[in-house]
Amino acid sequence: MIPAQTPPGIDDDIGNLRQSLSKIVLPAEKNQIERLAGLLDSDLLSITELTREIMQVPVLALQICRVAGESARPRDIDILTLEQACGLLGTQRIAQVLKTIPTVERDQLPLAYRQLLSISEHAQMQAQGLFAHRMARLWHEMSLACLLFLAPCWAMIYQRPDLFEQWDARHLFPDTFRSKADAVFLDSSDVLALAQQIAEDWWLPPWILQGYRSLGTSRRIMVKALHIARDTDHPHEQQLKLDADKQLSRWLTQPANSLLMANGIALASHHDWEARHTRRWQQLTALYLGASLPAVQRHTHENAVESAHRQGPERDLWQPAESLLWPQATRCRTRSIEKEPSPPTAPTAPTAQRADPGAWRQHCLTLLARPSAFATIPQLLAGGLRAFTEGLAVSECWVALYNGRQQQLMISASAGYPADRRLIGVRLGPCRGNPWGDWLGSTQRHDMDLQEQQQRASLLPEPLKAISQGRAYHLLPLAPNGVLLGLVYISNGPNQPLLDDKRATALIKTADCLEKALEAFRTKA
Repeated sequence: MIPAQTPPGIDDDIGNLRQSLSKIVLPAEKNQIERLAGLLDSDLLSITELTREIMQVPVLALQICRVAGESARPRDIDILTLEQACGLLGTQRIAQVLKTIPTVERDQLPLAYRQLLSISEHAQMQAQGLFAHRMARLWHEMSLACLLFLAPCWAMIYQRPDLFEQWDARHLFPDTFRSKADAVFLDSSDVLALAQQIAEDWWLPPWILQGYRSLGTSRRIMVKALHIARDTDHPHEQQLKLDADKQLSRWLTQPANSLLMANGIALASHHDWEARHTRRWQQLTALYLGASLPAVQRHTHENAVESAHRQGPERDLWQPAESLLWPQATRCRTRSIEKEPSPPTAPTAPTAQRADPGAWRQHCLTLLARPSAFATIPQLLAGGLRAFTEGLAVSECWVALYNGRQQQLMISASAGYPADRRLIGVRLGPCRGNPWGDWLGSTQRHDMDLQEQQQRASLLPEPLKAISQGRAYHLLPLAPNGVLLGLVYISNGPNQPLLDDKRATALIKTADCLEKALEAFRTKA
């Protein structure tokens, strides 16, 4: 049942609400933080690489900016980019910040909270697709500000998920909310004032504060811009009107307005691509860019699809790109809600695949390409895993990298395992200067059938035994210049034999390509 009025308790004194929300340290998914902790300990990442990874966990990006802001504020220094914030803190302080973030399993986080984080990631992708080329020198500032623009609302929704549900229902079922008395908190002017105050308390980037001011004190100018933007069929007349109003023209060309448009499109398209408010943001973007409305609409659709691909399949989160598959005039999320939900299907056993020599060669060439075709270590590892799974038809594999701070191997990427079996972050124990490490480095490939496993039982780490139970497997050390950097694990699954000789030989060549790619990354870092 859809609530008909604002729930009790939300009309509390705004000052008290501001104080409580400003103190919140928001939680993140456990596997995200564990993955970043492993990357932070790695000696393979430069500060630029690290910030790129942190941006994929919005809550961590927010917390790092907040902590950096605490030291920057007394000196009146603005936090403009995540790289700047990381530079102010240093890797040791970042590691401490990481430990302060509460971590929970994904399904324990409120769905509304995760959905709002997804909207912010969609907004960042809209900004990248629409404005990154035009404002290349300001991209890092715009990217961070766009991602964190709704951060004050993250705190509100984490504490009160029902507010998001009311806002969602109000836009999905407008006939139910006919009167102004039925308006919910997230549609009120109070939320803008509160969000701006929290952004000030957190010392968020000035672009964010400017964005909230545009929605508040500069609302009249914004309404004038929206009115001019509606006349998309007469671009010359639009320009004449802008030239005649210098104040409006100056306001429109402010780079900070890009995050308003990106977040406006992400929020509006969450409900309906063809609604009036979605079209208004697209029209304003077209006016800002000096582009045609159809071109902007096409780009926003493409950006939504790219965002959905990047965020990955999460059945309980709505991606606006899904409704783009439907015919025009039906791209409203209520169509999805009205459908009968499909019952969950049981996971099926992986089907046997054939090795694909062409795909294998292509993946290996990509690993060896210089400059590297991969922007980050996780992308590189994913490319290596594809060489094994797609090229050599391997059922299960993972890569562990040496963690300098922990001084042991830790699994950093895996493929072929069910979603509920998380291997990333599993520690395999010290591997340098001990019998286990010496044995790993003694040959290019260890073929571990059940008999060999029994003979080496005293040598193998217990976590490896647990992972490989009932499986024959291959181990391939990654050791450029004789220094153990990582380990590759290959298996055909439970109760299956080792790979045939031809594919087993190809494993060595593939691991060699991955080793060279990692060494090139380490040298660059």
